[in-house]
Amino acid sequence: MRLADRFARFPGFPELDTPRLRLREITSDDAGWYLAHFSRPEIVRGQGFPPPADLEAATRELRTYVLDLFALRAGFRWGIAPGAGQQLIGSLGFYRWLDEPCPQAEIGYDLAPEWWGRGLMTEALQAILDFGFRRMELARVEAYVLTDNARSIRLLERLDFGREAYLPRHGEDEHGCLRDELRYVRVREAPTEP
Repeated sequence: MRLADRFARFPGFPELDTPRLRLREITSDDAGWYLAHFSRPEIVRGQGFPPPADLEAATRELRTYVLDLFALRAGFRWGIAPGAGQQLIGSLGFYRWLDEPCPQAEIGYDLAPEWWGRGLMTEALQAILDFGFRRMELARVEAYVLTDNARSIRLLERLDFGREAYLPRHGEDEHGCLRDELRYVRVREAPTEP
């Protein structure tokens, strides 16, 4: 089954719950949050693009990188809230879907710094990985991280991602400069034989 057919299973955006978090659809009403969140230096660093210039630019970016992603069946980007109806504290999702050589996607994630160190991103990522491997039947998930982002590297390794490659001058930072990255991969576990 092709990934496009798997997307057809979801007429609406699939929201997910974890013990401490609500992973919900990000909407155009979140443009103010998007502007503030993606203007924070800790979030901007390594995202590959500068912060939005103003609310109008944030609204355009939100449409391109988040809203259209699901509308075009090209991926999912969830907003992370610490409870139903609460303000978003980050986002995460899948993009760059491929059918060949196997069903796979890339993940991206961000979390407001005041929420770091509580295991929340581990919890949120595990939820979307379960969704990706089980409901979307992905065989492989990739993550790219700057070589000096020790926090993100520890997070991926905690989630059983293995380092697959060192990629010199591979990804752009927020200034458009090429930086060294690492590619981490997690593959779906093969079913155990009875």
